[in-house]
Amino acid sequence: MTTARRATRNEALENLLAAAVLQLERDWSALTDAQHAVLSALRAARRRATTARSVPPTVRAALDDFTAATARFNTDAGALAERWAAVDLPRAYRLGAEDALRSAVLEPDTPRPGFAWNTTHQGVLLVLTSACYPVLLRRVADTVRRAQAFARAATTAARAEQEPLPDLGAEHPLDTVAYGNGARHPAASWARAALAAQSVTVANTGALTASTTDLEARWVEVTDGPECGWTSHPELDRAHGTLRSAEEAATYPIAHPGCLRRFIPRPDLNNAPVEEGQPI
Repeated sequence: MTTARRATRNEALENLLAAAVLQLERDWSALTDAQHAVLSALRAARRRATTARSVPPTVRAALDDFTAATARFNTDAGALAERWAAVDLPRAYRLGAEDALRSAVLEPDTPRPGFAWNTTHQGVLLVLTSACYPVLLRRVADTVRRAQAFARAATTAARAEQEPLPDLGAEHPLDTVAYGNGARHPAASWARAALAAQSVTVANTGALTASTTDLEARWVEVTDGPECGWTSHPELDRAHGTLRSAEEAATYPIAHPGCLRRFIPRPDLNNAPVEEGQPI
């Protein structure tokens, strides 16, 4: 009789992430498909243009469908954000905490505790989800706002007479999101990067809280990508295979979106002469 292999922490986090990203991709795809239908109706109506200043019926129908698609996006993506914060992130936190408790290097004869949602873990998780949830909601709200601006612009263009049709797809790109520096990235890329950063940050915070609260560990062993720096990916202070204080690790639970960082509690080193960043 064979025993099913337990998924690793990273595999379980990837499963959570993949399901959420797939749903967001579907939500964005439905919205952009409806936008493309409006653009197609506008181009077709312009080829049959008259001097009437009313919105052609075909364009009006496409706009009605687009309005409905915008409402569905708001509802569905908003529900995904709620589920992510209420269900998926607590799962990520527990995965990180349980992984830390299983992998901790303990002194001989020290009992290995199990995970329990004590008040400390509950409080830390509440702070994390309170920070993560608004990030997703703001992105959903921004997309809805831009979709509504597109609908208004399309209505105005449909009522115009023989003026050149503006490039509304380029002026109102709903399949991309704008970063703080003004750069635009595909919505799916943003979703994966944002949710991956949140899930690993939450998992590693769970690991660190278990390290300090449940194991009273002062140091953690870091595993990471071999080229990943401690505070950012290109930094020369490499993270993998080093020892970091729990306080320092809490400052840098990840170095970048997509980070593979993981912490192994080392309570066995509490009284050892360890230095920050010391190789193992």
